[in-house]
Amino acid sequence: MEYLWITCSIFLLLYLPFTRSQGLCEVKNGSSTIIVDIEESRGTSISQETVPPELPIVGEPNVDIFLDLSFPKGVPLFFLNEKKLQLLTPIDRDEKNLSHIVFQLICTIKSTYKKRTIPVIVRLIDVNDNAPKFINTPYETTISELTPVGTTIFQNVAAKDKDTGVNGLVEYTIVKGSNLPDDDNSIGRRMHSEDGYGYFAINLPHQGQITVNRTLDFEKTQRYYVTIVATVSSLL
Repeated sequence: MEYLWITCSIFLLLYLPFTRSQGLCEVKNGSSTIIVDIEESRGTSISQETVPPELPIVGEPNVDIFLDLSFPKGVPLFFLNEKKLQLLTPIDRDEKNLSHIVFQLICTIKSTYKKRTIPVIVRLIDVNDNAPKFINTPYETTISELTPVGTTIFQNVAAKDKDTGVNGLVEYTIVKGSNLPDDDNSIGRRMHSEDGYGYFAINLPHQGQITVNRTLDFEKTQRYYVTIVATVSSLL
């Protein structure tokens, strides 16, 4: 008996992805723009670092490359410490209505003096550093003593906060008042005043809507003073 032997040969070709080595003065992630984040100043602070803390540029400053900043559309706000951006002056995102700062990084290759200009965008992170302020005060309204409990009697309480996002979200709370004005006799009849705490409520803290919380009695009290506090979640 004869046997037929068949031999098969398999050739495997492995393809490795080609990765181009980055040259000096190129952005490490391959982008044409550098984007970093920084918190606005807390008071007069200028020591906050960017995120990431160093500009992602290829090369060692003053060894392989030279770095400089250019502010063609405004006064310089940063200076360079090696690859780190540092503030020259405190910056207030809310006061100046700034969401980002744009300038240029000029990178020069030491061996060839070839220059490259790279746009830099610094995004400003809001810090909760502003207290809310009431607008259109004082608030006054007139209601009947027969107004049912739960009825909304005023809905224009408003306080503004310069901070943005959740940092600008205001909550309203009715608190116990103090130093109420004396009773008024100016209209020919005695008007008795009382603290409105407990008689009125704000059931939706993020909306300035005041509702009746208890039954009212005109013969007992003719005027209420309601003390409202506006707060934000974590004011510094």
